[in-house]
Amino acid sequence: MAGKYSGLQARIKERCEFAIFVPCAAHSLNLVGLHAAGCVPEATSLFQLVQKLYNFFSSSTYRWNLLTKCLGSNKVIKCLSETRRAARADAVGALHRSYKEILETLLLIARDTDQPGETRNEALSLTRKMEKLIMIVLTEMWSNVLERINTTSHSLQKDTLTMDVATKLFASLADFIGNVRNNFDQYESSAKMKFPDADYKDLSQRTRSRSSRIIFFEGPAQTQRSDSYKEINQRFGFLTRLKNIRSDELKNSCKEFAAMYYVDVIAEELESECLHLTHYLRNVQNSGNEEINIPELYHLLRADEIEETFPNVAITLRIFFALMVTNCSGERSFSKLSRIKNELRSTMLQERLNNLSLMSIERDVLEQIDFEECRFILFQVSLL
Repeated sequence: MAGKYSGLQARIKERCEFAIFVPCAAHSLNLVGLHAAGCVPEATSLFQLVQKLYNFFSSSTYRWNLLTKCLGSNKVIKCLSETRRAARADAVGALHRSYKEILETLLLIARDTDQPGETRNEALSLTRKMEKLIMIVLTEMWSNVLERINTTSHSLQKDTLTMDVATKLFASLADFIGNVRNNFDQYESSAKMKFPDADYKDLSQRTRSRSSRIIFFEGPAQTQRSDSYKEINQRFGFLTRLKNIRSDELKNSCKEFAAMYYVDVIAEELESECLHLTHYLRNVQNSGNEEINIPELYHLLRADEIEETFPNVAITLRIFFALMVTNCSGERSFSKLSRIKNELRSTMLQERLNNLSLMSIERDVLEQIDFEECRFILFQVSLL
């Protein structure tokens, strides 16, 4: 929560000055994708078309069965979701893979004289929108962009992912999307290869007019969320460059880190341990000056049982691993409460609610428990 003045972040800071605010990486990514799409009217039209297609086919079993018959083994179109951002990637991806089949199905319905006039007119209207080259190009582009955003979001939600890797993922995704924006001609040529007869209905659509909102947000302006990730990566980044970092830079990094965590770490000892650890890494790994990731460094200290030799480094690593990349799993756990304590269980006490919530959250562990063996053990205990 980003309430740094009077919200939860400020209250936690009052209790612990060493607490670091880390924005949820998955939520940040979803917010960026949402507002990026909202800046472009054509992109908004694309998502509206996806939802209209789903509403049109799903509202009739005849139309849905006709669509599934025309699609064959391809996935049917999906519905958009306001809370589940991955649904947008699924919906646009399904439209991209079956664009021609969906268009043919709409033409069949529009030409079917047995259908009501309202249905035929709606099918014809959707057909005209899908025949526009600009809509085909946008489907090609956004399918690629949303697929990358979705896979990155899944990676960010892994419980083994660390903050340094998450920061690199964000940077690489930003570079990828920036490159996509500059490759409009490639998506246009790909769309024309699949639909040679498609063309811009209105030549003014081909003029690349820039939105004033996009121009306003372009440039080197940074958001508070991205600044938080960069600050954390800069604070702990010296650990990944122990093999090639300069002595003066290492001294400054250790001094700044110790100033932040003055209760746990001593600057002179941390610098001395890092210099010692640098030579240890070179002797153990026999490699060049490439970077070492922080989990690998921590596992090395644990495996060789040398944490007591580098106590300040070990403390620094534990502080780093205490930083969460996302809070998605926590939110999913919290959403379980609405299913457990509903209007039929309004008198449930706190202890029972906690136990049922834990059983529901840790369902994977619960399914592996042998209750017959537990019952037998309890029976033996009762006989004693």
